[in-house]
Amino acid sequence: MVDGSLILDAARDWIGVRWQHQGRSRQGGVDCVGLIVVVARSLGLDLEDVHGYQRQSNGLQLMKELNKRFKKTSVTHYKKGDIGVFKESSFPIHVGFLNPEEGAATVIHAHARRRQVIEESLIGYGQPIAAFRFREMH
Repeated sequence: MVDGSLILDAARDWIGVRWQHQGRSRQGGVDCVGLIVVVARSLGLDLEDVHGYQRQSNGLQLMKELNKRFKKTSVTHYKKGDIGVFKESSFPIHVGFLNPEEGAATVIHAHARRRQVIEESLIGYGQPIAAFRFREMH
């Protein structure tokens, strides 16, 4: 079992790493899905990786893969280390790690426009439309 604080600590270790579509390394960069994969690997979690996805999609494949690999959880009562799904252009196409600190909830994610992994307030970024949890998380 893994704890949400450990997930957030592992994700924060990637802050500042450059954004790269389908990236999976510190040197080559990561995208939002890649950040989930590398954090899971760093914690010894068994997570099958997905390759060949488009940068911009309608979100159907993303939601299918998330439902297959993770436990769906409450979008209003998520816990530290849960994975938030965000929409852009009305499609669910982005993910990041959630930190529900009261009054200062944040998301840690690989942000394409900012070209790196960042942690930012959900007040400015927006609320997730869905949330998932690693099956190994308690």
